[in-house]
Amino acid sequence: MSDLSNFIQVKLALAEKYERLATRTASQPKKQQFAHRALKYRRQVAQMQHSTESLAGS
Repeated sequence: MSDLSNFIQVKLALAEKYERLATRTASQPKKQQFAHRALKYRRQVAQMQHSTESLAGS
């Protein structure tokens, strides 16, 4: 489980990175691109957490 928790932490760090980049750039297309990448990583984390909860409940 430590590998999975590390993987989740990395995904969260990447999401924070891209959220930060989205707020700092002046280009509207880059803002959208960075925001979409951050959302993608957040969704992946949510899915991983949900799957680990369902496995722990089994």
